[in-house]
Amino acid sequence: MMCKTLLMVLLVLPTLGCSGRDFEIPDPVIPPGPETPEVPADEPVYIASAAELKALGSVAAGTVVIWRDGTYADQVAELKSGGTAEKPVVLRSETPGGVRFTGASYLSVSGNHAQVSGFWWQNPKPVKGKAVVTLARGTEECTLRDCAITGDDTKEDASTDTKWVSLFGRHNRVEGCTFRDKRNIGTLLVIWLETGVVPEHTVAGNRFERPVTLYDEEGKAINGQETIRIGTSDFSMQDASCIVEDNYFYHCHGEQAEIVSNKSCRNLYRRNLFVECQGTLTMRHGNNCTATGNYFVGNGMNGTGGIRLIGEGHTVERNYLEGLAGTGYRSAICLVRGQQDALLSGYWQVKDAKVRYNTVVDCKYGLNVNYASSGSDQVLPVVSTLIEGNTVSALSSGYAVDCAASPVPDITWKENILYGRQRGVSLPAAATAPTKPNVQPAMDAIRNAAGCSWKTE
Repeated sequence: MMCKTLLMVLLVLPTLGCSGRDFEIPDPVIPPGPETPEVPADEPVYIASAAELKALGSVAAGTVVIWRDGTYADQVAELKSGGTAEKPVVLRSETPGGVRFTGASYLSVSGNHAQVSGFWWQNPKPVKGKAVVTLARGTEECTLRDCAITGDDTKEDASTDTKWVSLFGRHNRVEGCTFRDKRNIGTLLVIWLETGVVPEHTVAGNRFERPVTLYDEEGKAINGQETIRIGTSDFSMQDASCIVEDNYFYHCHGEQAEIVSNKSCRNLYRRNLFVECQGTLTMRHGNNCTATGNYFVGNGMNGTGGIRLIGEGHTVERNYLEGLAGTGYRSAICLVRGQQDALLSGYWQVKDAKVRYNTVVDCKYGLNVNYASSGSDQVLPVVSTLIEGNTVSALSSGYAVDCAASPVPDITWKENILYGRQRGVSLPAAATAPTKPNVQPAMDAIRNAAGCSWKTE
């Protein structure tokens, strides 16, 4: 129901004028997720422990398993689903949010067509190698919905790497969930790639908060604190074809670099809202990904960034970026120089990118093109790239466009409206700041629809 509600709100939003052109909110084509089926005529099965769930064995298609409300410690649960498209297996709490797991509590789902909803993992104990929720290898068409994982009262832990959600298999969904305050090292939600498997998962309508950053002894943010990661460098040239849409990211600081780390091909990032997040949506590895209709709002917070491109064939279009104070890799839109003979874990050259019809308002660095950090071995310039129809305004202390002229990039600049200083290029400039469009209704719609249907405070 969350996706349908957001769809109805966005359908009534107007097209917004912006400096003589239209800022178009992308068409809200939100595919509705599977509805939770009604309880069948047969009586549901009630349980009150992981042992009772295990005793059910492979749960037959159409079975509804209801976990009785209460607080349960150290529950290592496994659901084996024999569901079908017509008769999924349902595992849900007695009332939404009424089942609370504490300590070393974990859930693993195997099989097909399982729907899990209404559970709350509070302050999960980090145990190396254990994700709080795992949709296991071979799962298909399974859904985690209306659940929460929160770590508000956990200690900071830089030594125990765990994930909160690990997704394997194909065509699985995580939707309408709340994830707040992961304080130990490790990516919050990971989509794992397997040889010969195109996962095509969907992560939609969730609320993410990760305000804590863990630092090493030298004061540097430790790698591996992303909020979402799709793939790994080893599988980065493999298609994942996943969708990340309509999520709300708030204070997702993590590793201070990558809020979302793309490490695979042909993924779609659509209509997500990032508010005061220190880092970027980063196409770190992989090719042919699209970021469209996303909103990035920094409110002047240091280190807040937008979208960073590495690799080939990416499209960045119709995004809205405002008040981002990041520089370098954390600019509003950053196209990075590549390495010669780059390893899978390296920086691949930006080729055939399309950056078009984005609106950048009052950011420190609007378009930072052909960028590499000082002294790096990133020597391959951006090539065969189109930058078209963007409206960019920069702070007086920053740049609307900063384009490193050496090595010489191969870029087509077309019909951009640029207000603010330029460096490395001499493009037509606007004499006055473009009119700021009213995107607040669209952002409010995403924010209000994201996360659990019940209170997690």
